[in-house]
Amino acid sequence: MDFFSPFGPLIARLRLPQDMVDRVNEYADTMTSPDKSTEFLLPTDFVTAGGERSLAHHTGNLVRRYLKRAEDSRVERVDFDVFWVVSQYAGTPSPVHFHSGDIAGVLYLKVPDIDADEEERTYISGRQAGYINFLIGGKQRLSKSLVSFKPQVGDFYVFPDWLLHVAEPFRGSGERRSMAFNAVVGVEES
Repeated sequence: MDFFSPFGPLIARLRLPQDMVDRVNEYADTMTSPDKSTEFLLPTDFVTAGGERSLAHHTGNLVRRYLKRAEDSRVERVDFDVFWVVSQYAGTPSPVHFHSGDIAGVLYLKVPDIDADEEERTYISGRQAGYINFLIGGKQRLSKSLVSFKPQVGDFYVFPDWLLHVAEPFRGSGERRSMAFNAVVGVEES
């Protein structure tokens, strides 16, 4: 698990095991169609199937590790509000937004081939097309307010629910598919 704190809040990045990525993709393949962007919720029975090998159990452990590092807290419980999949093709934006709950995350299931000239292009704000861009505050002298990560299949980002993020539309071929979650956590009182 790698940790980044470019402007205060801690962002964690780790790699989810390929068998879990494959399992989510197999389900998502039944819910998507080529060249048509869509979003859908993952059913609770899918998320919890497999006991200790389930997506919920594995993600809950990641949230616990994240919170241990972020604030040295001991998590008593992790309650997931929702897991969902977003399938996007060229030209489809994911506008600046935040999540609900306490902790959120994004797992990359598929990444597109972004045109080479697009790879070099940034928006006026510096946000990179096709990347996950985290933002905070405004532009201030000698202060970083944006960090961008190029997604790779299996990259799983965990961060505070209130942290603004965006995926600018890309030009290229293929699908950008991600799974997101919102979680509420109960921490042990000191």
